[in-house]
Amino acid sequence: MRRITPIVLSALCLSLVACQESLVGSVPPKQVTIGIQTSPAMALVMVAQDKGLFQAQGLDVELKEFTAGKFALEAFLAGSLDFAISGDVPPLLAALQGHKFVVPAQLVGRTVNEVRVVVRRDDHAGSAKEYFGAKKRKLATSIGGGPEFFTYEFLKKLGIPPENIEIVSQKPGDMPAALVGGSIDAVAIFDPFAFIAEKQLGNKAATFTDDSIYSELYVLEAHEDSRENPETVEKLLKGLIAAEKFVQASPDESKKIVMKYTSLDRATIDGIWSSFDFRITLTPQLLEYWNREVLWAKETGKAAATTNVPDFRSYLLTDPLKSIAPERVAL
Repeated sequence: MRRITPIVLSALCLSLVACQESLVGSVPPKQVTIGIQTSPAMALVMVAQDKGLFQAQGLDVELKEFTAGKFALEAFLAGSLDFAISGDVPPLLAALQGHKFVVPAQLVGRTVNEVRVVVRRDDHAGSAKEYFGAKKRKLATSIGGGPEFFTYEFLKKLGIPPENIEIVSQKPGDMPAALVGGSIDAVAIFDPFAFIAEKQLGNKAATFTDDSIYSELYVLEAHEDSRENPETVEKLLKGLIAAEKFVQASPDESKKIVMKYTSLDRATIDGIWSSFDFRITLTPQLLEYWNREVLWAKETGKAAATTNVPDFRSYLLTDPLKSIAPERVAL
């Protein structure tokens, strides 16, 4: 019987290790699809995709772009996406309709006046109450999203009766031109479209804000099976946290990446960048908004008065983020 020398045995061991490493390295990345709105609010996703930060976690991510987050959520609920990102209102309405999903994280800690009202200035534009109380106004907003909720709360706080306002639904991208053209008096919308409307109107614009009422949050939606199989969510969150750190360290390059994805100019990106606190987290504000939005949904007929209100905490999937960075879960 031929004896195996120590040198040969060592070579065999090295060969086996190399073979194992090769097999591990050859595992194909997991393919996932994420629906997003084409907006600077999605900066962390765009940076993670552009800089290969999802790929570094073993994910092959395909971004599907929509004109608004509510449309991304609709596609997700229909089963054509693995994940979606939207404002906080669409998932609230979906939950009231009985849809099941989970929210593992916010992509912003908060936003500051990112949703606001821009109007065509006239003799009554001194204050919001004066402007909307002077005569009947036509206001365009994004129905079924955060801007509509803000509009409702804003006008209610001003004490403007419903008959003084004609609210119309428009696509966000169409609002600046409609406002400049005079077919509407005002828009209530998120950035970049609020910013674009302000710039196109120039000194004819007046802007009304109130971040004590509401300023949109952006959340990640995942399917319920993520409760039992959180690995993909964890990898996704790790990639997004890496993107957050990149944005903090390299804001100039991050803005260029967002410009590439959105086709917005640098002046627009610079003008709205500070409106977003780009941060992977879960905050009490999300639950606060959802509970307030239930009342709005019932008062405006988006949900029946008899609709059972779920425990919104049951929609939050906190374990993946807690396992990565527990300090980010502030609930």
